[in-house]
Amino acid sequence: VLQRQQQDWNRGDVKAFLEGYEHSDDTTFVGTSINRGYSSVLARYRERYPNRESMGSVTFSNLEVRMLGQDYASVLGRWRLERGAGAGGPVGGYFTLLLRKTSQGWKIFLDHTSVE
Repeated sequence: VLQRQQQDWNRGDVKAFLEGYEHSDDTTFVGTSINRGYSSVLARYRERYPNRESMGSVTFSNLEVRMLGQDYASVLGRWRLERGAGAGGPVGGYFTLLLRKTSQGWKIFLDHTSVE
């Protein structure tokens, strides 16, 4: 999921990036605020990253995957966004994801992302 998301992001495709999230009203993103529901999470990303320049290039690293049974997993990692000064400059932080195995494959249903 994260490899595909990194590729989608670096192509400038926010909608494809969000395909890694479960299309559910229960999907939750926690950052500086809490967004609940897939549509709300998608809207948040589109607002914060309205164009290719603002998206820059993302790298995920230091990934620690823990299985929480057959159908659930947690992922702890770092993210780094490289972009020009006019688009906000480089930024990064940490994330914790909870994923569940669905009929469409593994999907993120909880994302807690921080900025350093």
